[in-house]
Amino acid sequence: MIKLLLPLLFLLPNGARAAQPAFNLESVTLRVLLELPVPFSPAVSVPLRADPQPEEKYFNAYILKAIDHLYKNYGLLGYDINSILTHDITYNTFGVIPARHAPLTMCVAAQMEIILTAYEIYAKETGDLSVYYYLPKRSFEGLAITDLKGHIWVNHEFNADGTADALINFGMGERRLFENLKPGDFVNINRTTRTGHAVAFIGYINKAGKVLPKYDASVVGFKYFSSQGRLAAGEGGFDYRYAVFSKFGCPEMPYKRDCNVIYSADQTYLNTGTMLSPKYWTGVKPQASGEAAGETVLNRGFFNGITTDD
Repeated sequence: MIKLLLPLLFLLPNGARAAQPAFNLESVTLRVLLELPVPFSPAVSVPLRADPQPEEKYFNAYILKAIDHLYKNYGLLGYDINSILTHDITYNTFGVIPARHAPLTMCVAAQMEIILTAYEIYAKETGDLSVYYYLPKRSFEGLAITDLKGHIWVNHEFNADGTADALINFGMGERRLFENLKPGDFVNINRTTRTGHAVAFIGYINKAGKVLPKYDASVVGFKYFSSQGRLAAGEGGFDYRYAVFSKFGCPEMPYKRDCNVIYSADQTYLNTGTMLSPKYWTGVKPQASGEAAGETVLNRGFFNGITTDD
């Protein structure tokens, strides 16, 4: 077989024989073979496909930037159940969403302010103003079934048991179970004391209050950001807490605790989810039915703002 193939080595690339003496197979030696030029073979370019970046699908990075901004500039200015937003917020060119009793605020309003602040940061960094055209300004002011605020404020008749549900109902979020949460997700809790809270998830914690990189068997709760506490500045408002599930008691933590939190796979009691990036918003939005759905009435006794160490 080798003797049959060797003559091919002496052919030019176009298949013609070189202008040289007739080929003699018996005269071929190893030295002759080593001196033969290696024919050029063009490299084959294999296109590389970049791995998808899952974080691009979600708005968590901007939620976390908003939290940092709010804590630095509006942290601990006081909690009040009748107050909304620590400051007026401009909704692009559509006007101002006015604060009520600034700089005080409360928990469900805190989640709305986090979202609106994330809008501002996102629009400034990317130049994409589409966030302001998806929902009208009134959606952050009204309490009807067609208003995002009406869902963030929690209304079981709207199928809205928390901020996560609100975002899902408006095509802006998706469900993420507690064990799969990421920093910048949203959680609404219920306590064994028949009170509750709306918060932004920061990370899982163990019994010493150490923030863990992911969920594991040592998790006893989670660190969160929201508005809670007392009326006086320095004693309430935007701040962090360590939420502890009731079955783990109320162990000492590095900072203020929020104990007696109910762990449940039922989203009515532990409502969890994430916000999508604007290009993934689906356009699905609640529609007013023929029957009057009414407006959300905030449950002031349920969202009283008091946590364990307040």
